[in-house]
Amino acid sequence: MSKKAFTSLDSKTIDPNTLPPAGFFTLLGCWLYDFMLLCAVWLLAGMVYMIPAQMFTQVDSSLKDNLSTTEFTGPVFYSYLFFVSWFFFACFWTHGGQTLGLRTWSLRLQTEDGYALNWLQTFLRFLIAGTPWLISLFVFEQVITNELLQPPYQYGVFIIGFIGLFWMLFDKENRSLQDIFSHTRIVKLPKKSKKRNKLY
Repeated sequence: MSKKAFTSLDSKTIDPNTLPPAGFFTLLGCWLYDFMLLCAVWLLAGMVYMIPAQMFTQVDSSLKDNLSTTEFTGPVFYSYLFFVSWFFFACFWTHGGQTLGLRTWSLRLQTEDGYALNWLQTFLRFLIAGTPWLISLFVFEQVITNELLQPPYQYGVFIIGFIGLFWMLFDKENRSLQDIFSHTRIVKLPKKSKKRNKLY
């Protein structure tokens, strides 16, 4: 599969292999920023899903207005949200390598040799990054079921979800688990020089 180079003006003058890796706390801020945007996408996607689901799914009339019933939130619904989430990030990753969060902190996602990701690479990265959160969701369900609401159990749920990002604290090259297994990395872009217009 052919490699796609970045087309921005900066990419033509800067060697992508020399860019420094992004820091842990910066990426944590990006994650929180993008997660808020993703929640809005989930809300819209959920509305798109629920309207036809209510029309074609046979449920008790008393539960018709309850969108949290198992008739609507089964494996099909969660699979649908999974692919919606992947498509949301993949569109950004394949076009400039920047989500809105990455752009805010002047970061870029690229392959190890400095190229833009293709769709297959985005799916691999998203799958690796999302798997800990799927495990975390399962653990959270067990915590609620067994009424283990003490802080250690609640914190454990988030630690599992962030394990890919936490790996950066132990890796010498500041790589997360999704960076390592998908052969990608998030780098810090240099600040653009501001040219001052001189009046003559």
